[in-house]
Amino acid sequence: MALEIDTAFSYLSNSLKKKRLSHAYLITGEKGSGKDELVLKLIALINSQSQDNSLQDVISENVRLIQPESKSRRIKVEQMRDLEEMFYQKSSKSQYKIGIIKDADRLGEQAENAFLKTLEEPPDQCLIFLITSFPEQLLDTILSRCIKVPLKSIKKHIADNEYGNYLRGLLSEMPTKGSISDALSLSKKFSELLRSVKEDCEKNQDEVRKSESEKFSKTTDGKWLKSREDFHKAISHSRYLAERSSLFEVLISWAGDAIRQKVDVGFLDFPEHSQFTKLLSDSHTTDELLARVSALENLRTDLETNVQEILAIEVGFINAFTSSYVN
Repeated sequence: MALEIDTAFSYLSNSLKKKRLSHAYLITGEKGSGKDELVLKLIALINSQSQDNSLQDVISENVRLIQPESKSRRIKVEQMRDLEEMFYQKSSKSQYKIGIIKDADRLGEQAENAFLKTLEEPPDQCLIFLITSFPEQLLDTILSRCIKVPLKSIKKHIADNEYGNYLRGLLSEMPTKGSISDALSLSKKFSELLRSVKEDCEKNQDEVRKSESEKFSKTTDGKWLKSREDFHKAISHSRYLAERSSLFEVLISWAGDAIRQKVDVGFLDFPEHSQFTKLLSDSHTTDELLARVSALENLRTDLETNVQEILAIEVGFINAFTSSYVN
């Protein structure tokens, strides 16, 4: 049975008080269910420290964060071995050694097998949190050695940030019967938005890298810090792709709301913009709106390949937003 965050936290807090804390927990749930938040609250409780704002912030000599680094979005064997090495280093008796494996479904089979020994024979005062939205992709041998903590999904606004708000504003201003010129104008603004997103992701991650470098420069060898440069570049790229995906959800859900209003379905993703999606609904047939959704989904798929991003967006937006093409 899926749990609310507070219920899960209370359950695990009681385990700690009774000294019955397991060595490995599998935190699962859909995006937005609060998996990271739960882990942050537990680490603050277990190691008697103030709660950090993100998993990046919690990294220390006693806490390691493992997540996909390479463009293949896989967690490598070397990352797991580095984590195991940390587990066997000495630590204060009052502090747990904690390993966080985010997007654990991206563990390759080799990395999973290399990690099994640690799960089977964990060192004292060590704790492992595996975080994933897709637990079914983990090996049964991993699943059987973890206590499962499934979280309930929390419905949130799609792209509930400045980027999503800006895009919803652009869509509100878009003519319902758009021309090629309108589609190209929107594609240019969308590409500019993506560029801003990418720059923000790079800037924010570089600040994390600099902070980490200052924090560990005197306690960690230069080789590890050098390897972290590629790690932070990969995380920046990964976050950009996640933001881009959320913005495509806005584009698709906008057309989806128009379809829902046409067939009189009560639920809308963007009820505060219903007057705009109603105009879109009244201006197009259901088939035309479905064709728009299909064009946007095809564009999203194309962008996952090696296509030139700006050019692909121009062509995709002409297909999606030009009346003569959407039919």
